Amino acid sequence: MAHLSILLIAFFISFSSCQQCEQTSDVDRFDCYPENGASEEKCLARNCCWRQPIEKTNRTLKRPTAFRDVNVPYCYYPKDFPTYVLQSTETTDFGQRLRINRSQSTYMPHDIMNLTVDLIYETAQRLRIRIYDTEYKRYEVPLEVPIVVRKVDQTDYDVKVNPTPFSLLVTRKSTGVTLFDSSVSPLIFADQFIKFSTKLSSPLVYGLGEHRQGLVMNITNQWKKLTFWSRDFPPVQNINLYGVHPFHINPEFLPGTSTQFHGQFLLNSNAMDIDLQPSPALTYTTIGGIIDLYVFTGPTVQNVIQQYWDVIGKPMMPPHWSLGFHLCRYGYNSIDNMIATIKRMDAADFPYDVQWTDIDAMSLYLDFTYDETNFRGLPDLVRILQASGKRYVNIIDPGISSVQPAGTYIPYEEGLKKNVFMRKYNSNELILGKVWPGTTAFPDFTHPNATDWWTNIASAFHDIVPFDGMWIDMNEPSSFIDGSTDGCTTNNLDNPPFVPNVLGGTLGSKTLCPSAQQYLFPHYNLHSMYGYFEAKASNAALKTIRNKRPFILSRSTFAGSGKFTAHWTGDNRATFDDMYFSIPAILNFNMFGITHVGADICGFGLETTEELCTRWMQLGAFYPFMRNHNDLGQKDQDPASFSYQAQQSMKQALLMRYSLVPFWYTLHHEAAMISRTIVQPLFFEFPDDMDTYNIDQQFIIGRAILVSPNLKMGTTTVSAYFPSDTWYEFPTGTKVETVGSFTTLDAPLSKINVHVRGGFVIPMQIPGDNLIIGRDNPFTLLVAQSQWGNASGNLFWDDGDSIDSIETKTYNYLEFSLTNATLLTIDALVANYKDSPMRLALIKVLGVDKTVINVNVNGKNYPNFLYNVYDQILLIYGLDLNMITEPVQTIQWTLAS
Repeated sequence: MAHLSILLIAFFISFSSCQQCEQTSDVDRFDCYPENGASEEKCLARNCCWRQPIEKTNRTLKRPTAFRDVNVPYCYYPKDFPTYVLQSTETTDFGQRLRINRSQSTYMPHDIMNLTVDLIYETAQRLRIRIYDTEYKRYEVPLEVPIVVRKVDQTDYDVKVNPTPFSLLVTRKSTGVTLFDSSVSPLIFADQFIKFSTKLSSPLVYGLGEHRQGLVMNITNQWKKLTFWSRDFPPVQNINLYGVHPFHINPEFLPGTSTQFHGQFLLNSNAMDIDLQPSPALTYTTIGGIIDLYVFTGPTVQNVIQQYWDVIGKPMMPPHWSLGFHLCRYGYNSIDNMIATIKRMDAADFPYDVQWTDIDAMSLYLDFTYDETNFRGLPDLVRILQASGKRYVNIIDPGISSVQPAGTYIPYEEGLKKNVFMRKYNSNELILGKVWPGTTAFPDFTHPNATDWWTNIASAFHDIVPFDGMWIDMNEPSSFIDGSTDGCTTNNLDNPPFVPNVLGGTLGSKTLCPSAQQYLFPHYNLHSMYGYFEAKASNAALKTIRNKRPFILSRSTFAGSGKFTAHWTGDNRATFDDMYFSIPAILNFNMFGITHVGADICGFGLETTEELCTRWMQLGAFYPFMRNHNDLGQKDQDPASFSYQAQQSMKQALLMRYSLVPFWYTLHHEAAMISRTIVQPLFFEFPDDMDTYNIDQQFIIGRAILVSPNLKMGTTTVSAYFPSDTWYEFPTGTKVETVGSFTTLDAPLSKINVHVRGGFVIPMQIPGDNLIIGRDNPFTLLVAQSQWGNASGNLFWDDGDSIDSIETKTYNYLEFSLTNATLLTIDALVANYKDSPMRLALIKVLGVDKTVINVNVNGKNYPNFLYNVYDQILLIYGLDLNMITEPVQTIQWTLAS
């Protein structure tokens, strides 16, 4: 009988286990063994389920690697996996405080058994969920975010707490759509392993950078792993890259309603994996800190971004000159070659504003030096460039050489005095890596002395070479060796119990040991914020040195970096694929609040071709940040180095960019002031058009200009989508006849297709040789009528350089409005910047479907106009109208009956 009882007990345990492991679908499995090397034995040791996928396939088990999407997990959580239960709840001024605990440990060491959950009702559209150790203070991201101590009375979201097992459900009040639901998988919170999951409202996910990928992650039939840990590696798919932005946007599709959007941001800087699966669901796995999750309810996609930027900070307002064309290469090798390039560009009449140098202009690759042999005369050349209206930017890497002869390298010696360098774990000895100048120490930009030290050494170099901006590269931080010159420790910071799917397999791969000491916290916590803090210090340094609006370009970024820096997408290659991937990259970084962004035009690595470089210059003319840059050993790829025919095609695109700079500049002002992206995908503007959701070979500048580049080698047409609206070709003004579908457009090598959306007034300016020379040139207005005969636009204009022009209102702000297809009004709402002529020379009105018989300017008859009946375009020319002399000015025309 005893033997029978034992068998019955074993049977019931097995039966119960089978019930707990039952899954209706593979997509509902949440991975219980995310590391490499899963096996049934290891899985069962974690009290998890081991089953082959339900669907009958010939797939064999493939564990995730850095270069492959994740397949269905064989090891997954049972329904009764031990997790937390609710112990108490209380109402607080900010919302609710919950206490949760667990009675059983998990498979990760050092479970934290008692947790506090704060539900902070920050605004009507923003919920903050904080889960942290009840007893001991843990690392939290040192990002300045709003602190809310009193909850709002009304919210757009509902929050429900399930006590056993503990989970949170956040829904949209108006529709009941799920915004966050942690019930799908157990919460695990150990010292170096935090894991939680949420349902998604749809399988379309946008954001989650920095990764090379298309715009949309459609996980309908896909399991995908994204890893977050700043890493120096040329952009390729499915690996962690330079920056960390754990923010995503998720659309909500309900039949018969307009699409709404919500977003999430996990404020966590530790190494992290985010897994996406077709349920659809998302899982966060991080190895430190706390859970600090923001939920943004939108409901529009721009609302979500505004709510996100309210947390991380709005983008910087860049200097006006930085909107021009920038030219650089690694491998000028001598000042003679650089001068030859400058002369070649000037002789070919290319507009360009900024000349750059890479590390080959340094002496022995040492920061804040220049090669006085090969680049002899660089300070004088910079001053000559500046006198002609151009600007100069040089490169600065974070690694400071530690092996120069005593008394010869001030940056290192002053850094030692100021105690600003990172140190080995539990030691006063510096931690050293190897970069371009050899053995280097690394500044700790979180140290209280770091910004002053950085400012002083930059200022001393500025006295010699008066640079206008700083290019901070290699700041992941990158090292040519793993860990340090002495290796790393064996402690739990350098060897955590779980390592996310980082390239190289260890956290110290091609960077410093995670155990390295920084002033605020170990590098283990701050690694992915290194570029953020360097950008912040560099921004402050330039303000002090130049007393003008700073321009910083940083490779490594974190959430909020856009307050201090622009960004480029790193060491890409001269391929058509790389050119394509630049588009979703700049769209993503606009979502991330780094709006002044671009890619190395024509490709950094590999040899470009005339066709590729022409196409890329055309596309790059519509990046927010436009720089042509290539690698050592490659041929020159500045525009003037190509054939006359290619030069004309590139020049045409450049002139379009320069004519649109007032529009670009105004968009940057809107980004800085009212949190609007500068470039965006089509679905931002047309959320109810499902055909727009996966388009990432076109994009919209502002809300008004549609760019449709040719990204295919050897082709002369492009398939472009025109959402249902009114569109005109730019610059001809010809109206597009077919909308709401894809259309084949002619796209010979001489042309990039650009279209203007009806309903908008675009401020433009007659280009000069550069933006300084052209600043006082006359303005023009491009008025693109909607189908109802109206349009609107605006213009922000200041001196382009002052730090405080917005705060002191030393600027001009104008609004333009077309009503009834015949009356254009110019409202000068702010007119405090008097140093600009602000003269309007030309108005071009598109879509005028009746003959214009007369024009009045401010109530007086004006004879200088032309009407093109075939293209339905009205030109009002020779105006010389000062747009700020009167608060309101009008231009009106009469149509034939």
